[in-house]
Amino acid sequence: MTYLKEGSDIPKKGRGAKLSGKMTLFVDHYTNPDSTGFKKGSESVRLAGYKHKPGNENRIAVELMNHPLVSAEINRRFEDRQKKLELTAEYVIEKLVDIVEESEKDTDRIRSLELLGKSLGLFKDRQEISGPDGEAIQMEQKINERAADFTSKLSRLAATGGATGIAQFPKRSREGETES
Repeated sequence: MTYLKEGSDIPKKGRGAKLSGKMTLFVDHYTNPDSTGFKKGSESVRLAGYKHKPGNENRIAVELMNHPLVSAEINRRFEDRQKKLELTAEYVIEKLVDIVEESEKDTDRIRSLELLGKSLGLFKDRQEISGPDGEAIQMEQKINERAADFTSKLSRLAATGGATGIAQFPKRSREGETES
């Protein structure tokens, strides 16, 4: 692998002027997505066939990623992929309009119009959750009922175990102070 000193120019010819075979393999593996996503640098080093001591894959990957030719090639490939995958909102809206105008099926037209309306913000998906008669849900009441039920179950459990005096939990007022 050709190492360049920081700040030095890329040679115009000879060694280091272009990517080596292993560098190209590294870039191939690093930028090629598979079913699990993009490979890590250390895995790409191993798959490219670089000789390394166990645990040195990351160091070699960092050196490769800092190499100007390798980093330029990786950036170029990611930019190309981004351009191929880029869908703009304008493109999607144009396609939906085409479906509305050209489709023979009413269901296709209706669905396209629905999606166009959503993209323009004509419809607002809202969901409200409320208690009886549209009032707020009363959680404090449920919590107090559950706490009282829990306390009574603890009291019964302690009574069956032979405990004579059951301590009652102090009740709290709204300000957090305990009442006697």
